[in-house]
Amino acid sequence: MLKKRITEVFFFLLRSGLWEENNLDLTTLPLSEEEWAEIYKISVNQTVECIVFDGIQKLSAENQPPKALLLSWAVRVEKHGQRNELMNDTIIQLHSVFKQNGIEPILLKGQGIAKCYDNPLRRVCGDIDLFFDDKITYEKAFKIIKDKEIEISSMAGFSAEYKLNGFDVEHHQNLFDIHNPFVHRVLRRIREHENTNYTTLNINNQTVKLPSVIETIIQANSHILKHLLSFGIGIRQLCDSARLYYYYHKDLKNNSLDVTYKKLGIKKWVDLLHVLLVKYIGLKESYLPYSIGQGKEADWMMEDILVAGNFGFHNEKFQDKESLLDGIRVNKKARIWNNFIKYVKVTPSEAIWFPIMQYYSRFKR
Repeated sequence: MLKKRITEVFFFLLRSGLWEENNLDLTTLPLSEEEWAEIYKISVNQTVECIVFDGIQKLSAENQPPKALLLSWAVRVEKHGQRNELMNDTIIQLHSVFKQNGIEPILLKGQGIAKCYDNPLRRVCGDIDLFFDDKITYEKAFKIIKDKEIEISSMAGFSAEYKLNGFDVEHHQNLFDIHNPFVHRVLRRIREHENTNYTTLNINNQTVKLPSVIETIIQANSHILKHLLSFGIGIRQLCDSARLYYYYHKDLKNNSLDVTYKKLGIKKWVDLLHVLLVKYIGLKESYLPYSIGQGKEADWMMEDILVAGNFGFHNEKFQDKESLLDGIRVNKKARIWNNFIKYVKVTPSEAIWFPIMQYYSRFKR
């Protein structure tokens, strides 16, 4: 009962911070000091502490957390804002280096999604992901970074990674996290059709190229699915999907996204994702590109997300062991097998091809 009450308050505050509407105080408030500590822990584990903090600001003073916790929370939020600004500077630094060499990568996820939030600095930032449209450009970019004596290494998924200014930067040859090779023709057609429909992000009066609206929502949602098939995803990524649908809803309404999702073999899963976005994240169904329909139950998927935390790093079953191993995953095969069993029912093609392509890409760069 206590866990249900805490989860209820957590999602109430998340929705309150994510959307403009001012919500009335919950009847379950006020909370005890221990309960507020648990809310804080969940928020951090799910990387939505800044959004939940904004929700807390809409509560009356007597219903807010103890002052000591609120102050620590405010400091953390401020630091995330500063880190976002540093990330913006780093993106421009990279953008300038590549542009001088005749390369213009496309920025994926991250700050391109943050612009869809009321306050972009409130989205906890992660990696810097750059997409290169062809292998020649990808290899040229790889060489540019290596020539600067920055250690760069290959990773699964036909990608490479390195550190710059304290951020993980990833170079990608694939725009979408779709692994079924039999739909690559569909993905190529999307890329060809959307190539000139790219969107942009303005950082310090410099323009950075982003994917098109259609590509952005497919990429964001397929990224969620990819991590659910491996070790887990955080609620931050669900907020990303909700904000994208909200921000671009006019562009997405008449684009037959349901047909595209079906061709890619992920529509049944996306339908469940939509249920979560409406029920838990607070997205109004009218902002979705098509109707949810009746009889879809997705609570089991939200339970998985709450247990695993951000990218599975806060799963209590493995957290202690992984902390001693510097984040190296524990029980990899068993965890991926369990996720296969869950998701093969709603997206058989991706559940089957995800582990195969991850293994294959490790040996073919």
